[in-house]
Amino acid sequence: MKLATLKSGGRDGTLVVVSRDLAHARPVPDIAPTLQQALDRWAEVEAPLRAAYDNLNGRARADALALNPDELAAPLPRAYQWADGSAYVNHVELVRKARGAELPENFWTDPLMYQGGSDGFLGPTDPILVADERLRHRLRGGSGGDHRRCTHGRLAGRRRRPHQAADAGERCVPQKPHPQ
Repeated sequence: MKLATLKSGGRDGTLVVVSRDLAHARPVPDIAPTLQQALDRWAEVEAPLRAAYDNLNGRARADALALNPDELAAPLPRAYQWADGSAYVNHVELVRKARGAELPENFWTDPLMYQGGSDGFLGPTDPILVADERLRHRLRGGSGGDHRRCTHGRLAGRRRRPHQAADAGERCVPQKPHPQ
């Protein structure tokens, strides 16, 4: 079963079932208006969501939408929190090296996980707005393989749509560096 969230429908978007071929989607407000509500009531809504998915894939597409990735939000636009299980130690090593920090020996044997809060996530084709285009280049791995992650700052306040690049600079709040 494939589920997605449309940007329309409020701050948490609109839950849709997505066809197997990723070409069509159908909102399912009668089952669960948002993915968060579906997760909160999963035991109750899983079977109806699977039935809607099966119907969509069974060519019952009269009321289906053509799926446009530009209209998709992050699956959970305002997740309460997230956990990152950085299983790729070589990635952790590169990130720490970029900050001038040594990789502790136990990183090769002990799992690494950290938790973060979330005000909002970008959709799959949403632009990353930065006040300085040189920063965008560095975030994409430019400057000779500089592997920076966009976890060192946050935007404060409620986001307006459509996003305005001019807003990003005045609302960017620097974060403290991760402990070494």
